[in-house]
Amino acid sequence: MQAIDAATVHRLCAGQVIVDLATSVKELLENSLDAQATHVEVKLKDSGLTSITITDNGHGIDTSSFSTLCRKHWTSKISRFEDLEHVSTFGFRGEALSSLCSVAQVTITTATRDSAPMGTELEYNMSGELTKQTQVARERGTTVRLTQLFAKWPVRHQDLKKNIRREYLRLVSLVEQYAIISDNVRVSLINQTRTGTVTHVRTVVQSDRLTRLLSVIGASLRPHMARIEHDSTQDGDVKIDGYISQPIPEAGRSGSDKQYLSVNNRPCDVPHIKRLINETYRAYCPAKYPVFAISITLNAQTIDVNLTPDKRTILIRHEAVVLDALRKALGRVLEPEESVFSVNRVQTQIVAPSETVGGSSVQQQNVAPEHGDNAETGKRTVTVETSVPGVIRCFADDRTEPSRKRTANSVPEPNPVHSKKLKDPLAQPTVSAPRTRPTPALPTQPTASKKLQTMVIGNCRNRIQNDLCSWSQTRTRMQRKHARHMARLEESQDRSMHSEDIDDAERGGVQNTDDPEQASRALSRLIHKTDFARMSVIGQFNHGFIVARQSSDLYIVDQHAADEKHNFEHLQRRAIISSQPLIQPTRLELSIVDEAVAIEHQSTLERNGFRIQVDDTQSPGHKVLLLSQPVIGQTVFSQQDFMELVGKLCVCPEAMPRCERARKMFASRACRMSIMVGDPLSVAQMSSVVNNLSQLDHPWNCPHGRPTMRHLYRLPL
Repeated sequence: MQAIDAATVHRLCAGQVIVDLATSVKELLENSLDAQATHVEVKLKDSGLTSITITDNGHGIDTSSFSTLCRKHWTSKISRFEDLEHVSTFGFRGEALSSLCSVAQVTITTATRDSAPMGTELEYNMSGELTKQTQVARERGTTVRLTQLFAKWPVRHQDLKKNIRREYLRLVSLVEQYAIISDNVRVSLINQTRTGTVTHVRTVVQSDRLTRLLSVIGASLRPHMARIEHDSTQDGDVKIDGYISQPIPEAGRSGSDKQYLSVNNRPCDVPHIKRLINETYRAYCPAKYPVFAISITLNAQTIDVNLTPDKRTILIRHEAVVLDALRKALGRVLEPEESVFSVNRVQTQIVAPSETVGGSSVQQQNVAPEHGDNAETGKRTVTVETSVPGVIRCFADDRTEPSRKRTANSVPEPNPVHSKKLKDPLAQPTVSAPRTRPTPALPTQPTASKKLQTMVIGNCRNRIQNDLCSWSQTRTRMQRKHARHMARLEESQDRSMHSEDIDDAERGGVQNTDDPEQASRALSRLIHKTDFARMSVIGQFNHGFIVARQSSDLYIVDQHAADEKHNFEHLQRRAIISSQPLIQPTRLELSIVDEAVAIEHQSTLERNGFRIQVDDTQSPGHKVLLLSQPVIGQTVFSQQDFMELVGKLCVCPEAMPRCERARKMFASRACRMSIMVGDPLSVAQMSSVVNNLSQLDHPWNCPHGRPTMRHLYRLPL
């Protein structure tokens, strides 16, 4: 064994700190914010391939730090490890400038308040040593210029040039995060290319967080943004503040690219928190992802930010407490948009003797008027308490004589629950139950003073229960049922663990799912897409399925689903949607990033029926004019479909995106033009259907989620 020389160690460590275009800008942007700058300008030339320049008006660098500025682990932020618990700056490791010297050519121009308007230009070599010092004119602040990024790292330099578009979009997203959380700071991102100069991020100094967020995502979402707040010492000093889009289709996005999370004012990635926000939101709006900018403030001693060199991965000591507090905050914002019945509200309804509540007959009672009954009409008062969303608990005052009998009806018909308006202006909204058909009475049983009737409203049918037992007994029965279910689940899991050595084909093939990517991964364990071309057709079963063989395995292919998926992907790739010109062009209000994406992918938008025009005389965010919209049959698309396409292009610019409305139409058209179940096929036609599956991107399911193939049987060798 031998020691690694210092130069090699320096390059090895630098490669872990500066890994791409975004991290190189991130380190310099954080330095500017730590210097208490109120104006930070990030200027790139050719998306960073030629040069990167970050200029700020911070307090500058003192002359005593010139020689040690780019040395490894030299910093002014901390002096010992214990200082990490109270560090308030973005950087503290002293690695950024030293690592940048290893991957790029670094030139720094700086001036302090005392030295301005005279500044100093500093040049450093690859090891971080000062090589040249020149006096220049400079106002207070610092300018760092990087050139030849990754020039001495051939693999990374080639990857940067090849994927510069993707790397630049990642950089824009990162700068947006810092622009949103930086109070009283104007952050701008400018990219100078051969075709001109484009400003992608620009915020205003004196602005609140919502204004800065809207400058990034677009002002059109202002009416749909909801404030999310939580501040409680009971949750371990957890404070949550921010904004999230309302759970409606026009407020969400087709991708999760506009989601900004910060902990203690530090942009970071916490997968569990983002997953909770997305899952909670998609429970109310399944087709969209939320747009949010949420800031979480915790006790600095309960988090660890020193996990990775970029400090974006953090460790939270009481993560479960934070998740619970966030869940409560999200519930207060999102649930009122979904729940029809308020929690713990008492609702009153006057019902006639012939009407029923909860599917059980309500008999006329002889009650005095002072108890809320209408003596003249023979109607009585029923109180409805909604203590659980989707569950109505009805308490009816039953002042019957002991000899009165109770009649229970059959399960009600699935008629919708409807509301009736009361003449009493002080009465709460009412709920009436579906009518039921009379059935023979059940044996009589003694009744209590109050009858509890529970109507469950959800995906299942309405169920009416007239429980004479207490609620604690009902809860006990539910707990026992849950325990039995969990025991059976654990038993089945144990059996599956013991059978892991069984061959996949013997288990009956693969598990196709509705997710094409998951289905592709599952099926790839057994066969590859190219294997469809090597399958031999045996015959047709029941004029609906093709039996094919590969080696010793038999497969059954759904002829309609397989042909439908082939036609669908063909339409997705080749179809050009016709457009309808607008009488008056519409000026779109877009975020600066969305506008740049729309301008760059005009041909893709035109193939989807959206024709746009760029007006360079307007300010950023208002340059795009919509000239025509797509039309299919009698369906005219809207600006919401345009925004969905732009969002998909931001996430995956290489693919041919289609909005959800067009995708459904393509799926319907592909279904009608495909081979149907019941059509007899020749051997050549069956071979063509099977072979076509090998040319598809996702051949495992039809557009509606129906599996195209199943493993049928494994022949004995």
